[in-house]
Amino acid sequence: MNLWQSYKETIFLCHQGLAPGVSFAIISGQNPAGQITHTLFNQLLDKKLQQRLQQLGCPYRSVIGAAPDYSFQEKSWLVFCDKALGIALAEEFTQNAIYWVERNELYLVPVLLAGQEEYLGSFASRLVLLPA
Repeated sequence: MNLWQSYKETIFLCHQGLAPGVSFAIISGQNPAGQITHTLFNQLLDKKLQQRLQQLGCPYRSVIGAAPDYSFQEKSWLVFCDKALGIALAEEFTQNAIYWVERNELYLVPVLLAGQEEYLGSFASRLVLLPA
């Protein structure tokens, strides 16, 4: 399966629900350019992205992007920012794409990959709430 197709099937694991009217980007610092990277390096990249978000003063929340069967999971961040900043952060952290959520509508937005933004349906339908 190609990367873009796997991105289109992602579900999101989170410890808290979200108000349906909010807009945010979902960004990862891990596995730059879609290349699977060592766990320790991914943890370092994740920490760098978190520090960058703190530096920018963007509110954020932890989330995990996962394959529907949980066979692949990638630590990411829900970032309460505008779409342009979400894309810029993804470029800075060498990411192929971001997810953009606007009033519970989920979009896959290419960053390093060529292609068109795609509407993926309701974000709530892909959100799996984890126990606190």
